[in-house]
Amino acid sequence: MEEKKSIWTDQYSVGWYDTDVTKSANLAAICNYLQETAWHHADHLNFGLRKGNEFEFIWAIVRLVVKLDKYPGWTDKISVKTWHRGTEGLFAMRDFEVLDASGVRIGCATSQWFILDPVSRRPQQAVVDREILHMTRHEPVMQEQPEKIQIIGPVEFLSTEKARFAEIDMYEHVNNTRYVEWILNAIRPQIHKQNFISSFTIEFLHETKLGDEVDIFGQGFIHEDPGRPVIQGPEITLVKGVRRVNGQVVFRAKLQWKVREL
Repeated sequence: MEEKKSIWTDQYSVGWYDTDVTKSANLAAICNYLQETAWHHADHLNFGLRKGNEFEFIWAIVRLVVKLDKYPGWTDKISVKTWHRGTEGLFAMRDFEVLDASGVRIGCATSQWFILDPVSRRPQQAVVDREILHMTRHEPVMQEQPEKIQIIGPVEFLSTEKARFAEIDMYEHVNNTRYVEWILNAIRPQIHKQNFISSFTIEFLHETKLGDEVDIFGQGFIHEDPGRPVIQGPEITLVKGVRRVNGQVVFRAKLQWKVREL
């Protein structure tokens, strides 16, 4: 019988397709690494909620906090470690560490997940095997924990995204990392060139389906000239996505920026 691992580690090599103009992995790529490693560990623990090619339940990430001191560059080798951190009500908690090739931690993340019924899309109580509970690491990887994001006051229109076929996953909704891409794309390239996102929090509120149009709004931006939003130095910016047809907020995010060393 295979021995169950309380900590799961995957290795990744940063591909050309994961980088941006800074020659480093972008935030969406990092989030993809986290998601893939989380799936591998859940499946290893027989908690992947899969039966053959069908899903008895759906893992849905609700909130995610990612902190990065450094982004790995093209061809860099990194390791992603993950472990289960127990449950809080209907939430299942999972933490991560991101290490460079020499084993130095360059980032970490914490997350909250729901288990959804695939038909009703309603949260279900997580039933965790006693063996898994025994292996749970309760000490959080970071002090900051996922929480509701408040956006109060006026916001600036940044862009509009339409959910297209290539963005729809096997659950028939926009995959969560696509929202990260939408946020990155809504922000002027010059901001990314001069700054990097050192802390990223996102709250996933509603599903987005094929054909949905989502307007992206931001707060903490100023305008050099009409239609060109920029941040005023290394600041916190807030972003939300609003479904155009009914005004429903589908996600909120908080971004902490640091000046990029040239």
